[in-house]
Amino acid sequence: MEDVSQNIAQTLGAHPAFAKLSPQTIQAIASVSRMTEASPGELIVREGDEKTDLFLFVSGSANAVRGAEDGSSVVLNAINAGDCIGELTFLDGGRRSVSVRAETPCSLIMIPADALQDIANAPAVIGDLKGALASVVVSRARSLSDEMLASLRKQLEIKTVQNQFGYFLIFTIAIFLISTTLFYLVAEDYVQDVYDPGFSWQAVVFLAIPSLLIIRIMRIPLADLGIRREGLWQSFRETISICVLITIPVAIYLVWYKPEAAENAPAATVDAFFLVQYLLHTVVQEVGSRGLLQGLFQKFLDDTKGHRAVLLTSTIFASLHLAFGIDAVAITFFASIVFGYVYLRQKNLLGVTLLHYWLGVLAAVAVAF
Repeated sequence: MEDVSQNIAQTLGAHPAFAKLSPQTIQAIASVSRMTEASPGELIVREGDEKTDLFLFVSGSANAVRGAEDGSSVVLNAINAGDCIGELTFLDGGRRSVSVRAETPCSLIMIPADALQDIANAPAVIGDLKGALASVVVSRARSLSDEMLASLRKQLEIKTVQNQFGYFLIFTIAIFLISTTLFYLVAEDYVQDVYDPGFSWQAVVFLAIPSLLIIRIMRIPLADLGIRREGLWQSFRETISICVLITIPVAIYLVWYKPEAAENAPAATVDAFFLVQYLLHTVVQEVGSRGLLQGLFQKFLDDTKGHRAVLLTSTIFASLHLAFGIDAVAITFFASIVFGYVYLRQKNLLGVTLLHYWLGVLAAVAVAF
């Protein structure tokens, strides 16, 4: 019996909760404590019980469970070797707030509250023990508080994402309505020349209004739209290299292989006004498509690789060109796929905007000259 008491005293003395107690206090506690075992599924303490005994897990694992209104039990947390149970009840003398059910064979040290009352110098020993347990309770309460705070933050984030997704759904519906409206205007012959800058800018304004509203309502930072310093120069250098590589075969085609245009063939005008207005046109399109649409698709679809975001963005972007004909839809779809992956790589709007702009200029030059 003395050997068991000594082993219990050594185990208690090595535990952080009891480490600050004097050897005399630990020995006094160990003198009335005993080792106990629990089989898997056995209740070590029962919810609502009035017993205030204290337990220290030496080995094994258990779950703290609480009964639900429908008669089932809800697992609150796991209990493992080295954990104490019953501290709060031991401190305030109340009823057990939860049950503890063994999940594996458990070995425990049981400190009976009633037996502590009968030892010599009981008030001092119990007072020291309660002081040690109070620090454990405070530490656990702080941990639970942090977990609850993290849980509340997570719930707020989920609620925010739900609200934002609702706005985003309205935004995408608005874009398709704009696309349908533009196509209807052309089909009904209200628009004589779809390539007229006036009509193009009307289409861009129609796209810009809902985009700006969504950016403002969802409070999307500029960095999330790809407007950032990070990666700016790398994006610029890579895009310039791509543009040079694309320009070389286009120049060769224009100089040596392009057939002469017929006298009545439609032609584009490439002048300073075209270059400036098309640059602004491109910036608005890329902020709305790559910065906003593609970024939000990645967010709401949890699309870490971005393939689905690129495909959906390209589909919507191409639909906005229905008024310009099926050829324009096909070209813009595949061009948007390229722009999307360039943006995925660079994470900066500068590069993809320059690429979009330069490809448009080359196409206009190829038609004009």
